[in-house]
Amino acid sequence: MRFIGCSLAWRPGEAGKRTSYLVVMDERGSIVANSFATGAEELAAAVQGYAEGRRGLLVGVDAPLSIPNERGTRGVERVLSRISLPAYSASRRMFGGEPFAEEFLAALEGTDVGYTDYPFPRTRGQRTATEVDSAATLKVLRFELEEKRGSKDGRGKGGDELAGSLRDLPEPRLRKGNKEGRAEELKGAVDALWNTPGLRLRTGNLSAELQAQENVDISKLDISPTLSHAELDQIASLVEGTLAAYTVHRHWKGRDGSIVVGTGYEGSVLLPASGPLYERIAEECRMAKLPYV
Repeated sequence: MRFIGCSLAWRPGEAGKRTSYLVVMDERGSIVANSFATGAEELAAAVQGYAEGRRGLLVGVDAPLSIPNERGTRGVERVLSRISLPAYSASRRMFGGEPFAEEFLAALEGTDVGYTDYPFPRTRGQRTATEVDSAATLKVLRFELEEKRGSKDGRGKGGDELAGSLRDLPEPRLRKGNKEGRAEELKGAVDALWNTPGLRLRTGNLSAELQAQENVDISKLDISPTLSHAELDQIASLVEGTLAAYTVHRHWKGRDGSIVVGTGYEGSVLLPASGPLYERIAEECRMAKLPYV
């Protein structure tokens, strides 16, 4: 099996023009490859190449894949915002036509990779794509790291305290701010990935050179304000792709907890979540009458 995270350039003005990034994990949770491509067909061909000779693949796409609303926001976005988790803000009107994510899904279907809005089975042999949100995943990972530190001191959180902890955590800002702030934010994100159980950033076949055409090891990069905004964007895409790959891998392993918020035509997002956090998200879904699994 291969687990692919796609940091998709999907927003108006960048779709089909700005580079999208793919990050590939194996069943052990090791990053084994990454690369970039532009355009839906090129991305789908790259995904197909990574799947060749493998016993299936799961693709986590960091972009809204089902956008039924002409304006406003989707139900899943409203629920996640109430829990202080980042959420996409997307409507069909903002694209002025077919969203690029739908074009990408159509290209994936041409390689026998099907979209699902339901938790995919934990079996080999499937070829499935689902929606994830890298910013929400990063915030969950930071929350879990804080919880782990708190448990060591006997301070596990629940209820209102849990909600307050989520509110107090800073929103991921990998693509906003000046170079000094972005560099610090990216270093913090890489540190969170490095300390995430079940994820192995460093393997022998990856390069420490950001200028490499593929297979860049983000854990070896010198992330500093001396880099250009374009280079910081590249690192941000690699981080987002890694978070997306981790999300589908974590759900497939079935060990550390996950939840699908929303379902069907209205849109859904797969998130890592367990214990009290899962229950908190589920409670908001029930109040909003939004399906979850």
